[in-house]
Amino acid sequence: MAAGEGALPVAAILAALFAVGLLFQVWLSARQIRYLGRQTEGRVRARGTVHVMIAAVAMSLDVALAIWLTLGGGIAWLAGFWRDRPAAAGGMVASVVFAGAVLDAARRSGRTYLLDVRFDGARPPLGKILAHAMAPVPPKVALAAIAGEAFAAMIAITPSRWWLWAALLWMVGLVATAWLAPDPSHQGGMTASQRLADPLLVARLAPTLARFGLSGDEIRVAIGPPGMQRANANLSGAGRFRRVTLSDTLIALLTPAEVEAVLAHEVGHWRCHHVGRDLAYRALLASGGFAALALAMRHPALFSRIVGERPSPATWLAMAAALSPLTAMLTTPLWAHWRRGMEYEADDFAARHADPRTLISALETLDAVNATASAADPLYARFYNAHPSRADRVQRLARVFSR
Repeated sequence: MAAGEGALPVAAILAALFAVGLLFQVWLSARQIRYLGRQTEGRVRARGTVHVMIAAVAMSLDVALAIWLTLGGGIAWLAGFWRDRPAAAGGMVASVVFAGAVLDAARRSGRTYLLDVRFDGARPPLGKILAHAMAPVPPKVALAAIAGEAFAAMIAITPSRWWLWAALLWMVGLVATAWLAPDPSHQGGMTASQRLADPLLVARLAPTLARFGLSGDEIRVAIGPPGMQRANANLSGAGRFRRVTLSDTLIALLTPAEVEAVLAHEVGHWRCHHVGRDLAYRALLASGGFAALALAMRHPALFSRIVGERPSPATWLAMAAALSPLTAMLTTPLWAHWRRGMEYEADDFAARHADPRTLISALETLDAVNATASAADPLYARFYNAHPSRADRVQRLARVFSR
């Protein structure tokens, strides 16, 4: 096949995927906004609408960047800029990741200001908002540069099997991140973390912790910015670095029995091996991506519109990084379904080790303070929501205690 002969069909397919995917997701967002307008009111409606709109705008910007990089000549421009420079592979991949990270920082800043400040009562200084949003950018870019150089070296050393080694390295990185950076959601300066210090709550939770094999050191309290109303809990980390983080607002709002039920739910994630399963899912997805890239590299003429006539390994890797928004479009529904199943499993675990009615009351309190709608548009929820709606969770828990 002559160079460029098949480039137009591939470019047209990519353009169609981007266009159809974006239009479909905008349509889903419009459905959710209409649903909120019909089923909710007040702060719940306003906050939910803004949340959906921020996500839609961010998604549109990500797609616009991906289109410019792939179909608009951005990858070719980067290839020319980095040609003959040291660490070209790392530089190209880092450049693509930097552009996406800056857009993500803008989204995080907008989300913090429009949601946390306007609706949730937080009052952090503007400088702190920007610092929090930009904090992940340097490590992302540095890791991208290192990964780009490592993958390019693998391609040069083992052209036919490089993707297997790349997938293995990616898995090692995922596990290391889970162990060494167990709680990325609280990095960047917006929250501080400390040990659980309330003696009455510690005494109440002691039997529960002992039953789950926890010493209490794994429980951390996240101190939010002044005025913050939102309350949340999460499990992070792996092995002896596992950690259950409870927000200070959650502890202040819930009764000790409700805190115990929420803790049982988070421990359920650990006991059901959800951290390991999530890592395995992401590793499997990455392996599929590397295999697809290796297959594409065998047919460079098909992609000459994007990577040029004689693409280097750096160019291919940059293209793969640029296509991440399209990958997210295709995999988000599966990921959301996967995560909802985990939430149900954690609820089932909590129902066996705490009063399910107490967990229901805790969910109702948290949804009220977080201005979260009790349900969502069914199609929108299937595609996006990693957590089941409170209505679905309550219905499932109600069947448990009615037995």
